[in-house]
Amino acid sequence: MRDLGGGDYSGPRTAPPSFRPHDLVRIEPAALNPDAPAWAQAMVARGEPVVVRRGRRAAASLPVGIRGESRARRLAVRVASQAVRAEVITPESLIAVRPARDTSIPALAALPEVHAAMKAWHGAWGIGGAVGYELACGAPACHADSDIDLILRAPAPPARAELRELIDGLARLPARCDVQLETPAGGVALADWLSSADRVLIKSDQGPYLATDPWALVAGCTP
Repeated sequence: MRDLGGGDYSGPRTAPPSFRPHDLVRIEPAALNPDAPAWAQAMVARGEPVVVRRGRRAAASLPVGIRGESRARRLAVRVASQAVRAEVITPESLIAVRPARDTSIPALAALPEVHAAMKAWHGAWGIGGAVGYELACGAPACHADSDIDLILRAPAPPARAELRELIDGLARLPARCDVQLETPAGGVALADWLSSADRVLIKSDQGPYLATDPWALVAGCTP
């Protein structure tokens, strides 16, 4: 049985398969329970990718989310590891993909400007959310008010000056950018990290919690 791993998603990937939050994978239709909503079964049967979620990892299963055609259609499930196909669409791989449809959608039209603004970031990064999903499969997933979800790999604390330059550049874009730092302890919103708050919310496989510094946490310590 494959070990799907999980925990620290901030650095280089390990030997495949290495599934991380925001990755897109395809699953066998039989992976869903018979009582799953018809729309979800139809999406999987068509070969649409599902999104890897944060959640406790085990060799036998992987937490994933199925995106329907509206925000009301979201389904979080766990699927057996043998039902997950080995190929992975990573957020990093999507930065080189151009939208299949016209760029009348602000989030899609702004992608060239995103690339220009991201020159202020010297680490690995990728695109998630609705924009990433549409880039991955070509199916319309964005709307006029869609954000651009950006994932930044940050195995070490980035310089705050670098982060402020980045966020200032992204703020000039015609579409809102939601930026998440992937730290060794979990995901942290960039806006939270740059705020004056004493503690930030960390999204981990074990659930969300507050901590002062996600890079300073030691395994086994209480945040």
